[in-house]
Amino acid sequence: MRPPERSRWKTAARIGLPALGLALLIWLFATVGWSAIRANLAAIGLWFPALVLLYFFAQAAFALSWWETIEPRPRAGLLARVFAVYLAGDTVNYLLPAGIAGEPVKAHLLRDRVGLPAGIASLTVHKHADMLGQWLFVACGLGVALYRFEVPPAVAWTAGAGVGLLLLFFVALTWALARGSFSPIVTKLSGISFLEKHLAPHLVEAEQLDRRIHTFFSRHAGRYAAAVAWSLVGWCGGLVETWIVLKLLSSRADFATAFAIEALAMLLNTMFIWMPGRVGTAEGVRVGVFVLLGLPAAQGAAYSLVRRARELLWAVPGATVLASSQSSAEPAREEAA
Repeated sequence: MRPPERSRWKTAARIGLPALGLALLIWLFATVGWSAIRANLAAIGLWFPALVLLYFFAQAAFALSWWETIEPRPRAGLLARVFAVYLAGDTVNYLLPAGIAGEPVKAHLLRDRVGLPAGIASLTVHKHADMLGQWLFVACGLGVALYRFEVPPAVAWTAGAGVGLLLLFFVALTWALARGSFSPIVTKLSGISFLEKHLAPHLVEAEQLDRRIHTFFSRHAGRYAAAVAWSLVGWCGGLVETWIVLKLLSSRADFATAFAIEALAMLLNTMFIWMPGRVGTAEGVRVGVFVLLGLPAAQGAAYSLVRRARELLWAVPGATVLASSQSSAEPAREEAA
């Protein structure tokens, strides 16, 4: 049973953190000035629906990256289902801290088509490929930012630490997958007396899962490279969005500025993975990056609102998939009962 004190702290954090983020958001926009923000939003105008639709290609690229890692490779007719399940998991990742809670959801929702072991193995490989794609993106973007702009040393070191930390995570995950990531964990936890009877029966399944992952890496290097490439294309979706918004807001903005903004914002936002939905913190970081690169704060605030609105709209299809999966599971449980 969970200690009452821990439960109270968890409840307080669940309520307090979003409230704190919302307060930061209100303070930020009040400081910048709503009239200036509204003028910049008017410059974007009817381009906003186009930006929302354009992000379909980024989401499709991420889904294709996952599809490449499913073994055996599903038939093309399953792509629509993979895309829908990806959106559902992405919605969970967006709303909850740390950004990994959606991965078990994806495996669960696709289990009837590819099987749970294949789903877990593919998501593990996909996360590895996605991490490499993201690292390539932010490393190049940070290089552009440092070459093109006079970034304060503190910001440069912080962003550089973010690149280094992401690379460290990638190396650690590579090492874990090479030695077997699931079976050592189950074996270790099975040594705890009260967990032994629950976990020991699953040791064989964990070993099979590790073998699936090893087999994919040894036999499908080309498909892994394709997964990395698709993930890189997906991360570039936000870059294209940023470039279009900048062109609408300022005739002086160019692609290098958009690249610097996207990479720096992505890196600095990694410090706030504990914030649900990064409410307030994402907006604060984006406005700060605009000011840092010599752009008006009002443009940064308008850009952050457009990005937030697009993210929320793309969370709707995922939430719909989750809701429909839940409703369809209810009759099945009733019949089983």
